[in-house]
Amino acid sequence: MPRKRKKRRRRGGLGRLLRPLSVLLAAVAIVAALTMFFKVENIVVTGAGRYGANEIIAASGVEIGDNLVLLDRYRIAQRIYTSLPYITDVRPRQEFPSTLNIEVTETKTVAAIQGAGAYWLINAGGKLLEAVDAVKAADYLQITGVQAEEPVVSGALTLQEGSPITAGRLLELVEAMDQLGALSRSDSIDCSDPRVLLLNYDGRFRVEMFYDANFQFKIASLVKITGEELQPNETGTLRMTMSDDYEVRYIPDMG
Repeated sequence: MPRKRKKRRRRGGLGRLLRPLSVLLAAVAIVAALTMFFKVENIVVTGAGRYGANEIIAASGVEIGDNLVLLDRYRIAQRIYTSLPYITDVRPRQEFPSTLNIEVTETKTVAAIQGAGAYWLINAGGKLLEAVDAVKAADYLQITGVQAEEPVVSGALTLQEGSPITAGRLLELVEAMDQLGALSRSDSIDCSDPRVLLLNYDGRFRVEMFYDANFQFKIASLVKITGEELQPNETGTLRMTMSDDYEVRYIPDMG
């Protein structure tokens, strides 16, 4: 006699339908709870100096009562970076349940360069800080022989087409001077000669270098030679364009 097959009851049909709905409802409940409970009640600013805390908060675009969870930290940082040019690093951080901490780092001016009919102050990273007149620009290292291309506040330095040096290489030179203590002792970087740049150093030396030189090495050599091998009353030209990178030719002023 043939065996009777037992009909298998399908189980879990309704359960399978309800499970995604349960997950969705749970997610909605979590989001609703986060939106309801985590509101911005305090905004704390650290690292401010040039700008006041209220100015930085206003630039952030964040207001008391905003949802702390949904804040876009990247947009907050970009707003502050663009609106307040002397700030170069912004780190917003949510501190639950109700505080936004904004840590900022301010920058300093290292040089002035002409462009669009004004002098522009820049920092070591090439950020354009502000447009000033010739009197204020004279307080800083002067970059001459090249001009900034379409400069705007908080923009990045670019040089006009046909310049003998790129903005990146120019900033490498400025950074090397800053790191090795030569920046405060330098008056200008003259790029008007397409073959060599001329650094006016310590108020008494004209230093010649090629545009593709190893600036870190050249500036280190300059600091050593002027500090250890030349007398305080000597003035003249230092040619650092010899075929041997280690050779520096000193041509004293005749007077």
